[in-house]
Amino acid sequence: MKSKPAISVLATAVGVLAIALSAAACEFDFGYDEIMAPLGTVGEISVHVLKTHNNCTLPSMDDYQFAWENIQILGETAWEEISPNRYEKWFQVSLSQIGNGYLKISKNCTKEGYEEAILPITVLEPAEEGVWHQAYEGAYPFEVPEIGTLESVIGEGVIIEGTLTIDQLTIELSVVPADFDGELGSVRVFFTKTPDEEIVPLLIASDDFFLRFDHLVGDET
Repeated sequence: MKSKPAISVLATAVGVLAIALSAAACEFDFGYDEIMAPLGTVGEISVHVLKTHNNCTLPSMDDYQFAWENIQILGETAWEEISPNRYEKWFQVSLSQIGNGYLKISKNCTKEGYEEAILPITVLEPAEEGVWHQAYEGAYPFEVPEIGTLESVIGEGVIIEGTLTIDQLTIELSVVPADFDGELGSVRVFFTKTPDEEIVPLLIASDDFFLRFDHLVGDET
């Protein structure tokens, strides 16, 4: 990712949400008030931290923790100090499951204790002409990795302990959201096969979720 990517297709940005208390040791803000966009939408979200205590007890920006729901993190930048004691980080995200989700930043320090800020994210029904629609109709909507042939299958999927089974095909998944375990219902799965017949998952799409694995291909091969 670029260090300062432009906001792309994430919708309904109304300004910057500053979630902070005047007495707090840190002030957090996001580049959006909230996000409401269809399933499969991809875009970039900025996060800022202003350290209001000169003698901060958190020695590393890695001490700030992130959690999320109904989205996937496809990539992220390192923290950058953009002005004195003000830091910026960008996430590239994909809206992965219909419903109410969030991106949360939090910290726990010896001076002020626990603090957090939450960006609300609403994942809407997929758009008729969006990437979800293309995928579910059988057309892979992203660039195909140059590691093998592209294939897809549609059927009843099951995930058990990180292993996807569909139509007599078994695929090992390196990363699976915690609530994706058990029967998935009808899904379309895109994958590629390497020259030595290794199956590499790229995308799983259903009526209400859109799970990408293509961003992990460089780490797996």
